[in-house]
Amino acid sequence: MNAEFANERQLEGCIAHEFAENVPVKLSKEELLELSALSPLRSLFHIVAEWAVIVTAAYLCQRFWNPVLYLVAIAFIGARQHALLVLMHDGVHYRLFRNRQLNDWTAEVILAWPNLISARSYRKNHFAHHRYLDTPQDPDWVRHQGDPNWVFPKHWGKLAMLMARDICGMGAIFYLRLARMLLSRDSGASGRFIFARYGFYVAVVLAFAWFAALHLMLMYWFVPMFTWLIMIFRVRSIAEHSAIEGNSDAIEGKCDAYALTRSTRASLLEHVFVAPKNVNFHIEHHFYPSVPFYRLPQLHRTLMSKAEFKDSVHVTRSYLGVLRECVRNAESYSIWRGASAELAAAPDSHST
Repeated sequence: MNAEFANERQLEGCIAHEFAENVPVKLSKEELLELSALSPLRSLFHIVAEWAVIVTAAYLCQRFWNPVLYLVAIAFIGARQHALLVLMHDGVHYRLFRNRQLNDWTAEVILAWPNLISARSYRKNHFAHHRYLDTPQDPDWVRHQGDPNWVFPKHWGKLAMLMARDICGMGAIFYLRLARMLLSRDSGASGRFIFARYGFYVAVVLAFAWFAALHLMLMYWFVPMFTWLIMIFRVRSIAEHSAIEGNSDAIEGKCDAYALTRSTRASLLEHVFVAPKNVNFHIEHHFYPSVPFYRLPQLHRTLMSKAEFKDSVHVTRSYLGVLRECVRNAESYSIWRGASAELAAAPDSHST
C-alpha cells in the first residue's frame, strides 16, 4: 500500500486540477485552504461515535426486544453503515488523517471491510468518476447504461417497486456484484493486503461464533446492510446525478457541471436515516473534493453567497423532493412524448 501513496496522491491532484477547468465558481486560495484544513480529532470522533451508536442500538433492541423497535434499529443501523462508508469516502480522498498509512488503513479496516468493500478498489473507481463525470470513461455512468432501473424520468409505480425490492433484500445481489466488480478492477493489491483483508473476515466470524453470536451479526449487521442500506444507496445515487434537467457535453470529459450534479437540502430525519455526514452536499464535493465532510456546509454557504452558483445550481429540498422530481418529470416527459407521437402521425399540411 505504501508504494502507491505517491502515485495516488499525484492522481488526486491531477483530477482536481483538470476538473477545476469545469468549475464555474472559483474560490480564492485562502478560502480553499481554510475549507480544506483537516481536523484528525474530528475524524476520530465521528468514527468512534458511529461504531458506538451501532453497538448501542443493537444492545438496546436486544435488551428491550420488540418487532417495531427492531425495524427502527434496522433503519438506524443501515444509515450508520452508510455513515461509515461516507467516512471511508473521505479517507479515499485522504481527508481523514494527515498520515497516509493511518488514513488508508483506517479507511480499509474500520470503515470499508466491515461493509464488504475495499477502499483502495473504490478509490480507483471513484477518482475516474470525478475525472470523467458522466462520460464513457466514468465507470459509474457506464455501469448504469442499458439498465432500465437507472433510466429517468420514471413512473412512480416503477420507482416504488425498485425501492420495495431493495428494502426486501432483493437488491443485495447488486451490492455484492458491485463489490466484486470493484475488487476485480484492483489488480495491484499485494499478497499482504489480500491476506489481511480475508484474515479480517475469518477473525470476525470466528469471534462471533466463539461467543455464540452469529445470529446477532446476521440480525444487526447483514439485515440492515442488505435492506435499508441498499435502498438509501439508491435514493442517494438518484439524488446525486439522476433526473436533472440540463444538457451536458461529453466530449473529452468536458461538461456543464451544473447540469450533471444535484445537491439536496436534507431534513433532520433524512440526515439521521438517509444522508449522514453532509453527503447531501454533492455538487460542492465535486467542485472541491479537497474539502472534508465536516466543512461541506461551510463550503455550501460560501458558494451560495456567489450569484452565479446560487442562480445556476440545482438544489432540491429534501430527498422526498428528489423522488417527486423524478415522478413529476416523468409525467411531463410522457405528455411531451405523446404530443410528439401525435405530431409525427399527423399528415403533413404542406404535402400534396
